[in-house]
Amino acid sequence: MNEEKKLYTIKEVSELVGISESEIIRMVMIKKLPAIRVGKAIRIKEDDLEIFLNGFLSEEVKTGYREPVLYTAEQVAKILKLSVDNIWNLLKTGRLKGFKIREGRSSWRIPAGSLEEFIESRTKKSI
Repeated sequence: MNEEKKLYTIKEVSELVGISESEIIRMVMIKKLPAIRVGKAIRIKEDDLEIFLNGFLSEEVKTGYREPVLYTAEQVAKILKLSVDNIWNLLKTGRLKGFKIREGRSSWRIPAGSLEEFIESRTKKSI
């Protein structure tokens, strides 16, 4: 059975990733983020967005210049020293804010700010 892949608008990608629309357009223009043009409209395939995000995360982690903007559930599990299943449960119940870029367990992305808020809220409760 074929799964339909989603096409995102620049605005949708901006909202999902937490990067300005102009920065998303810049990434498309410099060919860092593949896109499809239909007339004047620009669309980004779900798979291309995932590849971009994974590359973006691993590049920043390798260089060490800047903390990642988005974490995978697996990265958050290592940071918090929890199982990935626990992280998925936190995401599904809304206690940890994140979003899915596609269907599947490893498709969650957690903005750095959400992780910081979660850690802050947990440390306040234990004090």
